[in-house]
Amino acid sequence: MDHDHRVEGAVERMRIAAKFATGLISVGMVALMAAPAAAGPDAGSGSAAVPTGGTIEPSIDCTPDSAHPRPVVVLPGADGTVTDTAAQWSTMLTTLREAGYCAFLFQGGVISGNRWSGDIPSAAQQVADFVNKVRWTTGTDQVDLVAHSAGTIVGNYFLKVLGGAPAVARAVLLTPEVRGCDGAGFLGAYGIKNSPISPVQVVSALPFLGTVLAVIAPDKANLVQLMPSSPVYQAVFDGQVTQPGVRYSVLSTRNDELATPATVCTNLTEAGVNMNFYEDLFPSAAPVGHSSLRSSPDTANWVVQQLDS
Repeated sequence: MDHDHRVEGAVERMRIAAKFATGLISVGMVALMAAPAAAGPDAGSGSAAVPTGGTIEPSIDCTPDSAHPRPVVVLPGADGTVTDTAAQWSTMLTTLREAGYCAFLFQGGVISGNRWSGDIPSAAQQVADFVNKVRWTTGTDQVDLVAHSAGTIVGNYFLKVLGGAPAVARAVLLTPEVRGCDGAGFLGAYGIKNSPISPVQVVSALPFLGTVLAVIAPDKANLVQLMPSSPVYQAVFDGQVTQPGVRYSVLSTRNDELATPATVCTNLTEAGVNMNFYEDLFPSAAPVGHSSLRSSPDTANWVVQQLDS
């Protein structure tokens, strides 16, 4: 009888793993993170199997004034496709521009219409190139960054690993994936509740998954770079994430249904970080989730306050 129960349990775990692996192939960019691995960081270029992806750049058609001397480079998350970007970020961009800021939304690592689906170090270099272009075109020494979700991973790689910090004065991060994420929010999207194994454990048990994804679903191939054992992950999250000279502000939500656990995965608790949860700042506001936080007028006004401070 015990043997039968063990067999049934093993079969059930395999079914869950198979369902989750199938889900990984059909969803957009995901961040499956746990506690940092012990190995030292490696600033290498990532996996050769992961394609680079393209970029979508806005026109640099605004000149900063003395009241708002730094342009704002906005890095959206990976939720939705590039055709959704304008609607998703209309509130934020309108608020920034009405406040007097030159704001430019940049999309990189674009594969099959999905943002940040390419090689993460390459996407970070795309951000670096665009930031340099903005600085050169506008004649400014520094920019401010506003990044959401997956855009924060690429942004932090640019700031920390590629040495972009001197070119950035303020980094405002919205529901950033940081450390301790278990991936349960992604399982929930497939109707899997209270799973006996986490997505991180599934990916760890299937080390070949990254190579498989690179072949059958190139826009999901960078999943392997988001594992705690990945040199890309370690380069960003081993040691201190924040960089000297950059003022960091973070806004997350206690109702985060995607980056879970909600108060752990998106909580950047390092010295000097202005760390906040939406519900604490706006207790009477309508609830927001991982993605909808970036579309809230309250969030947009808060971002302006961070940039003005």
